[in-house]
Amino acid sequence: AVGWEANAQGRFLPRSLDLSATLDPRRLASQAVALNLRLMKWRAAPSLDLKSIADCRCLLVGAGTLGCAVARGLQAWGVRQITFVDGSRISYSNPVRQSLYKFADCVDGGKPKAAAAAAALKEIFMDTVAAAAAILIPMPGHPPLKKEGMEEEAEEAMKKAFEEFEALVMGHDVVFLLTDTRESRWLPSLLAAAHGKLAITAALG
Repeated sequence: AVGWEANAQGRFLPRSLDLSATLDPRRLASQAVALNLRLMKWRAAPSLDLKSIADCRCLLVGAGTLGCAVARGLQAWGVRQITFVDGSRISYSNPVRQSLYKFADCVDGGKPKAAAAAAALKEIFMDTVAAAAAILIPMPGHPPLKKEGMEEEAEEAMKKAFEEFEALVMGHDVVFLLTDTRESRWLPSLLAAAHGKLAITAALG
């Protein structure tokens, strides 16, 4: 009988197969990206360990022009765990230079950069595990702004920012230094060295 198969007891019954999962857009995207990565490995870098890259936890310090570009590059090469650290907001001049933002992100004072960048990465590829931390990194030569009568609160806020950032460095494998001043890269460099993390910089200023 066409379309019928014998089951374990030898009885001929209709058998069905649910193919809906193979038509799921998210699953199709995952399969297409995985195939593309295997082709990249085959043609450009046969020794590339795609699983190690996928498991690598990357901390991007700065979600500006460099941060957006590096994040997209990491995503293209199979990195799936990316955390942005940036305490600023998106301004009207940013979207033309910073590829993860658009005009709507600028209005009403601008969205927080780190959160908007993480959300954009998830929109581009839903399997990306993207997180954000709106932290103002303590910098040498830049003491906390102390309003009269609130000196202790300002120092506590800086101490809290330091502790939160150190925890992020400890929880990641690679730290990318993507801010535009040497002062803002000093503490991330120091913490990366102290905790034995690989630090990569793409900034010149």
